[in-house]
Amino acid sequence: MSDEYRPRFSFEITEAQKERADRLLTTYGLRKAVFSNILDDVLDLLEEYGGASLGLLITGKCKPRDILPTMKQAMKE
Repeated sequence: MSDEYRPRFSFEITEAQKERADRLLTTYGLRKAVFSNILDDVLDLLEEYGGASLGLLITGKCKPRDILPTMKQAMKE
């Protein structure tokens, strides 16, 4: 196994979120693929629109699917 450093992004989730993720995201590597794309969208919004975009997400005034490009595309299909 390689000793090469690989950055991680870690945060706490609720037990209910864990149970849902375990049930819905079962394929190996799927979580990384999904959340890497979502993280890229959030960072793009932050670069383009600044803190206001984060404020909308954090306060719940806007659903992620309403402003994240990957989520908007999924809702169209």
